[in-house]
Amino acid sequence: MKRFLKVILCFAGLLCAVVLILGISISYVTNYKKVTVDTSNSPDGQYELVLQAVGEPDWPFGSASGQLVLKKGKNEVAETDFELHNDGGSINSSCWEVTWYEDYVEIILSGEEQFDEQVILNFGEIFKDDSIQ
Repeated sequence: MKRFLKVILCFAGLLCAVVLILGISISYVTNYKKVTVDTSNSPDGQYELVLQAVGEPDWPFGSASGQLVLKKGKNEVAETDFELHNDGGSINSSCWEVTWYEDYVEIILSGEEQFDEQVILNFGEIFKDDSIQ
């Protein structure tokens, strides 16, 4: 009888561990996993701008979290987070427009349920303007 009880307890513990690991994995993918969606390189090749999706869009028709990362070589120069209201759609390469200037980069983020959002990265300083229409 003791052996049977040990087997049942071990099986229950293993089942709980599997459910816990599955829950943590799903939470990571839906809330925290960063996926590179698109990149843009400066004309001189010194800087790289990376568009990343963070997690999955809120269900069913919520916003999607994203991040813009500006790099010079291997070093990160600037980083900013944003929310894209795109009718529950994921962040993709068609929701941003990048224009490189001599000392900054301008990014226009577009979603179906929001006005265009302007983000300016001055190679070390971040400026956001949500009022572009």
